[in-house]
Amino acid sequence: MQSEFSWMLVLASVAWFSINGLQGIWIYYYVLVCVDPNPRNGVNATHTRFLVFKIFMFIVGAVVSIANSLILWAYFSDNLSSTYTYRPVGKHHNRCCSIVWLLFRILIILPLGLFSAIMPFCGGWIMVPIAQKWAWSHRCDSYAMYAILDARSTRDSATVPNVAHFYQTGNPRPLFTYSVNNGGDPDFWTFQLREFDQPRTMIPGDLDSTLQHIQYNFINETVTGNCTVPVASGSSITNSTACVSGTFNPNDWLSFNLTSHVPLTDTTTPVPASTALLRTVDKQWSFTTDAPSLILDTMDMETGLPQKTVLRTAVTKPEIVQS
Repeated sequence: MQSEFSWMLVLASVAWFSINGLQGIWIYYYVLVCVDPNPRNGVNATHTRFLVFKIFMFIVGAVVSIANSLILWAYFSDNLSSTYTYRPVGKHHNRCCSIVWLLFRILIILPLGLFSAIMPFCGGWIMVPIAQKWAWSHRCDSYAMYAILDARSTRDSATVPNVAHFYQTGNPRPLFTYSVNNGGDPDFWTFQLREFDQPRTMIPGDLDSTLQHIQYNFINETVTGNCTVPVASGSSITNSTACVSGTFNPNDWLSFNLTSHVPLTDTTTPVPASTALLRTVDKQWSFTTDAPSLILDTMDMETGLPQKTVLRTAVTKPEIVQS
């Protein structure tokens, strides 16, 4: 009987560790997909698949948390734990060991038990904001520039603009800001330079923007853009010229076919036109209940294979760092 009980205890322990370990892996992929959804994996290949994954994760997590809570309660119950109380011989020795054993249960076993009771069900809710905070602060560290999109919320006045602030990595002040609006016509959206947030002399030449205005025509799915160039080297007088044209597909596989000759700010030499095909790495980039999420790559015109990433969404601003 003793041998059978020992084997049952071993099997129960293995099962307990396995179930909790699998739930930990489940939570890990949930946090990963919430914070870094691109490129897609088996968990979030589609938005529906991720919703199913999330629902089952919380259902299983609730069951595991309840089971762990019952085990914790049973362990600390006087009736069930008194059998395993250690009583060594000797009055002083007994008191010392009792105190050590009590501290061990309070400082080690109890926190681990509470962790196992809380995390299977609440781990996703707890870890996602923490991971989002890190991603918000560091996700774009390897890029020369990043942009923060500040959209008008449903609580804001209609006069509040949708803007995109562009930053140089490592500089907390934005370099310049673009506005995004449709002027009341949902078929025509513009992306237009709103203001320079720093003196242009302080903006590195390869990060400065001569692209002033882009219009997206959703009726025939075309793109046009204008740039400003100085009339002469060092002159503050500029001319506006067409510098971007092409087409786009706003559906599941977002793509662009663009011809551009965007000049740098420190030269008046014409830039030869170049054509680029861009497409998202994954299907379905726009969602009704979540922020857009995508990786946009240039594509080889002949083979259709991805070459270089030109745009990647990072993360929405987590509540714990909202200002």
